[in-house]
Amino acid sequence: MVEQNKQASSGGRIAPDERFHYIGFDVYPGKTGEIFKSDSEKASLVDAVQKKRSKGDLLREQCTLLMARVSGSERTVLTVACVIIFLSVFAPWYSVYNTVVDQSAQQAATAQQSGNLAGEEVITGMQVRQKTHNEYATLTGLGSLISIGSVGGSMFSSGFVLILTALIMLAYTLLSLALPVYVLMALYKGGKESADEAALRLKKLLRLNWTPIVLFVAAIVLSFLGADYASGVSGMFSSLGTSYGPGACIGSMSWGLLLTLGGFLVLASKGIEI
Repeated sequence: MVEQNKQASSGGRIAPDERFHYIGFDVYPGKTGEIFKSDSEKASLVDAVQKKRSKGDLLREQCTLLMARVSGSERTVLTVACVIIFLSVFAPWYSVYNTVVDQSAQQAATAQQSGNLAGEEVITGMQVRQKTHNEYATLTGLGSLISIGSVGGSMFSSGFVLILTALIMLAYTLLSLALPVYVLMALYKGGKESADEAALRLKKLLRLNWTPIVLFVAAIVLSFLGADYASGVSGMFSSLGTSYGPGACIGSMSWGLLLTLGGFLVLASKGIEI
């Protein structure tokens, strides 16, 4: 390398083999072979380049500058994600239950014990167990907005953690209604702006989809701090337990809420690629 620099500074012409060795940085450590297989192949390639340049086309084939920022398949995936998020607002977001003792099984066990007491004394190893089942109650994302006066009132009258969680999930619900609509408008909006301007505008909008993801994670993190329920809330549903914690938080989430989270991840990830 030093010898080549000395030759260049002294004005001597670098040999072709040395030039390839210098440009390739040891890619061609030995003597290079012929680039073209035949003279006809060389003539055809040179002719193709001359025709391309005569048309003013100076970019190479498959240049990334000519590729669409958002392809048709990507547009379809983003559209499906937006539709799923919006429709999931009408699906169950929250699910709680009460454990109820089966009365028929309890009455049968009581009758069997009374029969044993009325007759002869019988010694058995039988153990009577209560039969229970869970009665579920669900609430959709839109239903949480409608019932903000009742369900939201119970949360807002509880500890600070539950109050903050209620505000976070309220913002999450509103974003689930607004962001998919704005993304769809940006995807199919026609105008005088160029393809690059439209792509950059879509990129900024897709980045906003990280906001509900951050809010969801914040709600999970807050649940680890714990909180006490307001008077009477803990007795409404047995699945809530006696105090608020991560078990009650994660256990009360239903599949509709998780669908919106997945849709937001798809939209936000595309914002990185553009």
